[in-house]
Amino acid sequence: MKTLNPSSGSTVESGFQPIPTRIKEVPPLIVERTDPAVRAEVVQQLGELGNQLAGVHRTAAEGYLSQGLYEEALPHLAAAATFAKDNAENHNQLGFVRYVTGDDQGALAAFERAIALAPQNPDSRFNLGMVLFGQSRFGEAEAAFHAALERDPNNPESWNNRGVCLHRLGRVAEARGCFERALVLDPTNEDARANLLGK
Repeated sequence: MKTLNPSSGSTVESGFQPIPTRIKEVPPLIVERTDPAVRAEVVQQLGELGNQLAGVHRTAAEGYLSQGLYEEALPHLAAAATFAKDNAENHNQLGFVRYVTGDDQGALAAFERAIALAPQNPDSRFNLGMVLFGQSRFGEAEAAFHAALERDPNNPESWNNRGVCLHRLGRVAEARGCFERALVLDPTNEDARANLLGK
């Protein structure tokens, strides 16, 4: 093979063969079977590492959230939900921050995942209702608040929010009952009082 001599500008024999631009034959990948006990141990270790990484990211996210830095917290919450994908609270927190930062679709997906993981937890259903209400999907929002109340019947905010949805749906008498229930549970709830008085 001839190459250019930088000092003289002439070509000289280099003795090297040209580099192929394409690999013509890929050698077969040889993978030895792993002992099932070793495989199980590795899977367990990876799971533990995933949980540790999720914890680190969750701590970082909480640090940002304590300062109101939602955008900065978001990638850490996404990582926590990825590394500990079966932790409902990680998905619930991720959904909340996605909602606050304007990603309604991402928030809905996160809350639905949290609900699938922990069906009896009312918080994710309440949060789902908030996003749906913000999208003017009042029937679905009312159903979400109703489901939250089935799991936590003493939450005045859920009663008030369900009442607002019912009012938007034209179900005024039912809405009134919700506002009254919210005030029984929390007589200082100004939103429920204003809604009951029609202000």
